[in-house]
Formats: sequence, structure tokens, C-alpha cells
Amino acid sequence: MRRIRVLICSIEEDAPDDMTELACFDLPATDVSTLQPETALDDLERTTHETGNAILRHLLQAQWDTIDAHLTQFHRQRFPTEQITADGHEPITVASRFGRLELNRQVCSHADTQTHLMPGNTVLPAHNGISITRGLQEWACLLPQELPFASVSRLLGWQTQEAQVLGETTLRSLVRSHGHVVRQAEQAEVVSLLAQDAYGSVDLHLVPADQPRRRAGWPTELNAAVETALVSEQVRPPEGVSWADWERVLAARRAETTRPVEELRHLGPELETSQVLLTVDEVLTRKSEGGRFLELRTARIVTASGWRYLSGVGDAFLQQLLVVVELALGSLGSLLLIADGARWIRRFFTDTLNQLPRKTMLLDWHHLQQRCLELSSRICRSKAAKAQLLRRLYRRLWRGDVPGAVAVLEARRAETKNVAKLDELIGYLQARASWIPNYRQRRIEQRYIGSGHVEKANDLIVARRQKNRGMQWSAATSDGLAALRTLILNGGWERYWQRHEVLPLVVA
Repeated sequence: MRRIRVLICSIEEDAPDDMTELACFDLPATDVSTLQPETALDDLERTTHETGNAILRHLLQAQWDTIDAHLTQFHRQRFPTEQITADGHEPITVASRFGRLELNRQVCSHADTQTHLMPGNTVLPAHNGISITRGLQEWACLLPQELPFASVSRLLGWQTQEAQVLGETTLRSLVRSHGHVVRQAEQAEVVSLLAQDAYGSVDLHLVPADQPRRRAGWPTELNAAVETALVSEQVRPPEGVSWADWERVLAARRAETTRPVEELRHLGPELETSQVLLTVDEVLTRKSEGGRFLELRTARIVTASGWRYLSGVGDAFLQQLLVVVELALGSLGSLLLIADGARWIRRFFTDTLNQLPRKTMLLDWHHLQQRCLELSSRICRSKAAKAQLLRRLYRRLWRGDVPGAVAVLEARRAETKNVAKLDELIGYLQARASWIPNYRQRRIEQRYIGSGHVEKANDLIVARRQKNRGMQWSAATSDGLAALRTLILNGGWERYWQRHEVLPLVVA
């Protein structure tokens, strides 16, 4: 019976037909009479994978032996022959995508200095007895974006045919280390840019814009009914179409009478001329110390030509955000910032961006609704009273009528169950009155009223991975995961791992 044998040989460049066998691998013989339809292909895959991994490990070792021999030869040529003698080999453990293996390094003894040196170390990264290849490090940083560290450890063991090729502690350390590299590079570039008097013609590095996906205002089956209602300029929306959508559709059809119904189904907010949209928020993740939380900040900036995600912590994030805003605006643009009105965001807008002449900040409609909902539960004595209060509040706030909303709350003072919470909601609205616009009119005009962009960023960068039940994080691991995830979303992953470059803020 024929069998498959794989040979690894070395050859001399000037005599390619002369081969020296380095290793021989025989794939297991198969007894055809024992094959079963349920298992034959699986058994073939398993044996091929196992043998292939062994071959790849041996190939890596053989290539290393050749490199180490050349490096040793070059080193010896720099000194008189009698000064250097070979003094055995020192192995180094390498964790790779083929599993763990040992590479031997020639030890050279220097007679005059009584020292030992390994020429092979000149091409190895810094290590403490074990080196992890960059390919395996990439896997170790990519998989934890979606999976728990324990699952990643098991998965890497299956892939490399070696259980615990990287343990959970090592995986966390790699995520922290590479996240720190990304943050350091980001901060260094920010410091460099802030030191410049002007950015000149430098452009912000953005992910090219694509066609936005928008929620349909109604099912396609209602298109005929909507067209009929539009022709008659019906004030009341057809059944199945919301009032808010209908107002926007009527305004769009009046502005452009030939606009088709199918296009009207997907109306959404549009950037104004030379406008830059910035949405900012924060996410709290639980720290390893009980009862405490970490704050990760996220942002998404959008221009007519593209977009970019940002993440980070503290003042370093705010510095980066300032640079990104100034790069995106150039000398002609206007800024629209939409957020939940947190104190640090308000300070950033009023103080850090105080030199920007054309800027507007809006309180996100969803956050405004949620705040009213949370506090009304503490203010009202019954569900019915709460529902009535919210209807009256939302009706006025939707039109940007803060004094009217405050009047509604004041009228409840005598029957409230918690005066402190009533005052808290009144204070919340009054402190943010200048940032509460006429949401209804903005929506009709297809202008932005919500921070959905950054809510998506929160989910993609932090919440999906770090906000599951029972999870606790160290600050370095949490920020490391966020830094690497942001790199992926901005299209900088391949650049980092293949070219050892962090995606810059500016176009080179």
C-alpha cells in the first residue's frame, strides 16, 4: 500500500540537486476497510492537522538553525580565531502558532574577556526565557475582543495542538501591553500636534464614508397608501406610520415633489454643509475592587468624507478629542456636538473648545427621555400619575419648551412623594436649557437630534465585551481591550501587526 511521506531537506545554492535530509514525516496509513461515513473525513482532517503542525514546527526549527549558524559565523569573523570558541548551545522556548518549541542558540566563549555571547540573540526580541511570536500575539489580542480569556486559552490550545500554549494571565498581559503601545503612540502624536502653531493642510485620517443604513419608516406594503396620502396632503399619517415620521415625509415631499416614496421610507438626518458631527459618551465597567467602577470614554466623529472612532480615559482622551476636532474642522467647518450632558462633556464644550467660533451642543433626546423617566419614578405616587407626567413633559421638551416643562413639574409639587427628586429634575432641565433645542423641528428638517453614533461606539468598543453579568476588570486590561477594539474599527489592525505602526491621526 502506498503511503505519503514528507521530507525536509537542505540544499546548497550552488548545488541544488544535492540534498541533505533533515527530517522525515510519514502520514499514518489508513485501513480502507475500517472507514465509516460518519468519521472518515474527520479522522483525515485530524491526522493531517497533527502531522502538518509537527512539520511546520520542524521547519521553523530548521530555518532557525540555519540563521543561527550564519549569525555565529559572522560574529566569529570579527575576532581572531583563537579568541572565540564554541561552548555548546542554549535553548530558548518559543510559543508560536504551531505550538511551543525550542530553538538552540550557539554560545560563543571569548577567551580575552572571559564572557559568553549568543549571536542569535541579536535577531530575537527581548525575552525572559520564552518568546512569543507576533503572529500568536495577534491571535491572543484579537480573540479576547469577543471571547473570555479562558475560552481564548482553550481555543489557542486546540489550534496549536498544545494545551495551554498561552495561559489566561499571559493573554491579559499581552492585551495590556499592546493596548499600552497603542495609547503611547496616540499620546505622542497628540503632544506633537499640539506643539504646532497650526496644522496647515494636514488632514484627519478617516474611514471613508459609505451609504448610511437607515430604519424604514413603514413596511413596503404601505407604499401605495402613503403615496395616496401624500397626493392629497393628508395631515394625519396613514395607519402604520408614526406622526414623527409623517411630519418629516410631508416636509421632504413639499421640498422635492418628485421624490419617490421608497426613498422617503428611509429618510434620516443629514450633515449640513461643512458640518462636523461629534458624539461623545462614557461607559462604566466594574473594577476588580468591589463596588467601584472604571470610566471609559468614547467618541465618534463624522464628516462628509468619513468617520473615526475614539476611546480612552481622563485628560489624555480629551486632548486627543481636541486635536481630532480641530483637524476635522479645518478653517471653515462648524461643529455639532451631541451628548448626554455629563459635566466633563459640558466643560469640554464650554472651556476646551471655547476658541471655536462655530459650534453647537445638543442634549441627546434619548438621554433626556431616560433622565425624565428615571426621576419621575421617584416623584410620582402611582404608575398612572407617572405616565401622565411623562406625556406632558415629553410633549413640551420635544418642542424645546423647557420653561413649560418646569411649569408642569412645579404644578406637581404639592402631590409629589419626593420633593428632592422633583427639584433635581427641575435643576437638571434648567442647567441644560441652552442645549435643549426644538427636537420636533430638527427632525422634520432631517437634522441630528440623538447620539446614536456614540451609543453604537459604546456597544462596539466596550459594552459588548466588558459589560456582561459578573465581569470585573483592571484599568489596564479594560483600556487595553478598548484601545485594540478601536484600532480594529478604524481599519488600523493590519497596519499595526504587519508594519508595527499605530494608525496615525493625520494622513501621511
